[in-house]
Amino acid sequence: MLCELTIRNIALIESLTIEFDRGLNALTGETGAGKSIVVDCVNLALGQRGGRELLRTGEEKASVKALFDIQNCDGAKAYLDESGIDYDDGYVELSRDINAAGRNVCRINGTLVPQATLRDFASTLVDLHGQQEHQRLLSPANHVQYLDAFAGEEAFSALSEMKAAHAEYLAAKRASEQLDRDERELMLRLDLLNLQNKEITAAKLREDEEEELLQKSKIYDNAEKLTQYVRVAYERLYQGGKSLSAQDSIKKAADALGAVSDIDPAYSELAARLEELLFAVKDIGYEVQSRYEELSFDPAEAERVQDRLETIKKLKRKYGPEIKDVLEHGRSVREELKRIENMDSSREEAKQALDQAAAKLKECADRLYDVRKISSEKLETEVMKQLKELGMGSTVFRVDFRPRKEISAGGDRDVEFMVSTNPGEPLKPLAAIASGGEISRLMLALKVILAENDGIDTMIFDEIDTGISGRMAQTVGEKMSLLGKNKQVVCVTHLAQIAALADTQYVVEKTVRGGRTGSAVTKLDFEGRVEEISRLVGGAETDESRTEHAKSMLKSAEARKQLLREGAGS
Repeated sequence: MLCELTIRNIALIESLTIEFDRGLNALTGETGAGKSIVVDCVNLALGQRGGRELLRTGEEKASVKALFDIQNCDGAKAYLDESGIDYDDGYVELSRDINAAGRNVCRINGTLVPQATLRDFASTLVDLHGQQEHQRLLSPANHVQYLDAFAGEEAFSALSEMKAAHAEYLAAKRASEQLDRDERELMLRLDLLNLQNKEITAAKLREDEEEELLQKSKIYDNAEKLTQYVRVAYERLYQGGKSLSAQDSIKKAADALGAVSDIDPAYSELAARLEELLFAVKDIGYEVQSRYEELSFDPAEAERVQDRLETIKKLKRKYGPEIKDVLEHGRSVREELKRIENMDSSREEAKQALDQAAAKLKECADRLYDVRKISSEKLETEVMKQLKELGMGSTVFRVDFRPRKEISAGGDRDVEFMVSTNPGEPLKPLAAIASGGEISRLMLALKVILAENDGIDTMIFDEIDTGISGRMAQTVGEKMSLLGKNKQVVCVTHLAQIAALADTQYVVEKTVRGGRTGSAVTKLDFEGRVEEISRLVGGAETDESRTEHAKSMLKSAEARKQLLREGAGS
């Protein structure tokens, strides 16, 4: 339920707070007083279109806040739970700030949200009927949504299955089309894959071989330097030559120290340490000797190493960047070759999968149509019953189904509402025959029918009384009054018959303060309602007679309202 609307610096309104009640709330006032501005502000809070053009002249910022009681709105609670937005006290505030630069800031309970999120969430709280809703009803594309809403859970379940089956069908179709590619393109692809597979397989790559080859290449590139310096090391350690080798020098030094060890025992320890060093130098000498003797630089082998490195470099450039990537590409190529080789069996499997998906899609479409067809007959009966009460008793309302060329996620038939408003006239689309008053009454009939199952607690009607008057205004008011038994209804009206049936009435008036025009909204007591109803009645009567007439209307409306609601509850 909409509890409170707070407006700052919107159009004529400088600052305004309106508290709404349950039941039927009527907003009245003279033309140009600002009734439409109040509805525009509700629209803003609900995430609808609106921007800096709504700013009060001379102001840089404006804001709208709408406080809702959501204790009876399960859909709203579920949305907030999923979004992680707190509502512990059972209330939620929607707010919208706009500035002169056109920037919009939207919040739900203080949490910043995109405007689209605000609009989606608001749709769980409020059913807003105005000129935009008129246009939705006139567009055949929206008629199936009204029908599904009337059909309820059974239609939504069938539609959900339909959407899943359609997604499966599209996936199977794409897979089948992929297998049915142009034969020449497939053969070119096959030639390329065979070439790549042959190239990678013939190379017989190992992930670690490049490092080994690079080390060999480094050795071959430094062959002369290696030979020279290893030979020097070998001669210094082991072979000697013109001078003593390291081994001979250490041996002579150890022997010399050993010769005087009987004089001073300390030389004996030094001689022993030299003996240990001699063993290490001999060991190193033997290893250097072995490596020197093994040094062999085969030019043919060096060329083979370079060729192998060049092969690896080429493959990495084409399929790399690393050897492991080349090997992985080779595996992928072989798998694709296998799939192509098994194309015939794969094509048959894909065809079977597509046929099965198509059959399932048709089955789901038939079920959805059956649900909609049965519901359409009930909807036709209910709509014509409501239209009869709304003074359109000769109107014939039908739900037309037309096969589509292709099955979509929404079914295999288009849905369109058709109407004949006069006996003997053929059924025609709504847009072709409906006047403003007729479309308003048809929309009201649908709202009354759908209200029981939509789970939305607040309904707002703007310009619902377009093109009607007299007895019909009374009937429209009674319909909204009945809606107000279990829902909150907010209605902008200029008709006394509708305003008299309200549970709460507000008057919107122009004000002038400090030389500036503004708008004010006042919640009326009984005397205030008498005065406002009297103004709405107008006519040639004297003020006194209009006042008495207004009092009579209010008393009669109260009695009629009570009778209607008691009857609806029995």
